[in-house]
Amino acid sequence: MLVSVDKYDKVRVYSLMEQAPAIIYSGEKMEDVMSKFDRTGAWRLPVVTDDGTYLGFISRSRVLTAYREELKKISQED
Repeated sequence: MLVSVDKYDKVRVYSLMEQAPAIIYSGEKMEDVMSKFDRTGAWRLPVVTDDGTYLGFISRSRVLTAYREELKKISQED
């Protein structure tokens, strides 16, 4: 959504925001994280601490890349 400069004083950020379909907690197991990605179909989800402090977001592609790297390490050890 593009907002023209003349509307900057009329548009509020809350009108542009959307609720995340799920939230990931920093200590969650990857199985649960992937379940949230699968269930929601989201490509990025916010990550928070147990008390709800926003830490950032994580992408499905980043998780899958890290998983592939771990598989490579394991296969090289054999």
